[in-house]
Amino acid sequence: MRFGDFLRTGMLAAIAAFALAASAIAAEVKVTFVLTNDTYEMDEVKGRGGYPRFAAVVKQERAANPNTLVVHAGDLLSPSLFSGFDQGAHMIVMTNMAGVDVMAPGNHEFDFGTEVAAKRMSESKYPWLAANITLADGSPLPGIEATMMKEFGGVKVGLIGLAEETTAELSSSGDLKFLPAYDTAKAKAKELKEAGAEFIVAISHNERDTGQQMIDDGVVDLDLNGHNHDMWMFYNGRSAAVESGSDAQYVTVVEITFDVQEKDGKRTVRWRPNFRVIDSASVTPDPEVAAKVAEYQKELDTELNVELGSTAIELDSRKASVRGMETAMGNLVTDGMREAVGADIAITNGGGIRGDTVYAPGSKLTRKDILTELPFGNKTIMLELTGKQVKAALENGASQIEKGAGRFAQVSGLTYAIDKSKPAGERVSDVVVGGKPLDEAATYKVATNDFMARGGDGYTVFAGAKQLVNDLEAKLMANDVMVYIRKVGEVKGGAPRIAIK
Repeated sequence: MRFGDFLRTGMLAAIAAFALAASAIAAEVKVTFVLTNDTYEMDEVKGRGGYPRFAAVVKQERAANPNTLVVHAGDLLSPSLFSGFDQGAHMIVMTNMAGVDVMAPGNHEFDFGTEVAAKRMSESKYPWLAANITLADGSPLPGIEATMMKEFGGVKVGLIGLAEETTAELSSSGDLKFLPAYDTAKAKAKELKEAGAEFIVAISHNERDTGQQMIDDGVVDLDLNGHNHDMWMFYNGRSAAVESGSDAQYVTVVEITFDVQEKDGKRTVRWRPNFRVIDSASVTPDPEVAAKVAEYQKELDTELNVELGSTAIELDSRKASVRGMETAMGNLVTDGMREAVGADIAITNGGGIRGDTVYAPGSKLTRKDILTELPFGNKTIMLELTGKQVKAALENGASQIEKGAGRFAQVSGLTYAIDKSKPAGERVSDVVVGGKPLDEAATYKVATNDFMARGGDGYTVFAGAKQLVNDLEAKLMANDVMVYIRKVGEVKGGAPRIAIK
């Protein structure tokens, strides 16, 4: 062979080898993230949602792509009708059967206290992540990891769990500490990147603005969010975020396609998202999960389909109503509480009324209805408060009315006015108790629930107050309301209690 032929042959071989090498170090990897959050109902409602349908979505996505991660972004153990009986154990069964891979705790995971939360978490087949929860002394919380590293087709994905940073106000989390979610995510993302993560995912149960800040600042690549109960999708060309509403009625799916290149020893990973929303009404419920749900429903029906009375008026317990205005349902609940303990006043947080429905005039009211409305297992506490403290409590209730916060005060035994145009803390006026203007120096007997009595939902003015009916003596709030309905027979309307402008 002549030298020129040898050279040409060598060059062709080198080119072929180079091309082969190039193809071996270029790859495309697709990872599917399936998200649900805020799941309170185990079964479908009007053909949507529930775990049988969610499990079917999970199977469908896993069949299409083995690189699928199923994520729950918090709020599972409470509130639901059945959770009042088993403290959320059935929901762990549901998520185990549906195939959840990883979960971040929501504020409602602590509604039954830290011991129950720990027990439920130990029963799950999947890990829980929460980088921003510590024990009182700052040490890690046993049973919960801060972060996790997963590898899909050679791509390292770092996961950060973020619990609701105001859980101490919203639930019964004892002396656990909840650190700022954004700051925690920033620190943990740095640690994960130093450990080799090429894509950072936050599994966060927090207010929308926290997630927005994380993606605006590029702290994480993908935020899988919960807590806000509505659909959210966002992509700014650098970071993405989704939330799936609630109860798995609609399930958001984010397909991330990774383009992996390596040249001259330098590895680059670029990605692009594809968003899909799956209407759960479009899938056939998983039969095995549906059968388990049917078992639970049979247990409930036997115990709960007992009629208590009826209503002559419309009772509205929709979320937007009980968190932002006087409702007949709120009046019914507080009337029952006030009568049960002989209080002057009753105040309960609208966020504790959870039925999210409307009962038409003439409807029969059952045990099941009331336990659906009041699923937390709260007790009716009676406090001794000054008029000044009562006014402070009402101001707290009105302080976040524009956000639809759960702290909004539903009341009995008093009337008051709210001016939303004024600053928080200066919105309440014209408070009248028993037909007389509120006397800030006088003392009043105030019925509330045990969660609020501990300072929950921002009612810090209640914490430390003298308890005329304490936790040991108190009865279940739901039971007090049931007794009241049996007594009156038919729920009727009355004079307005809250004027809002």
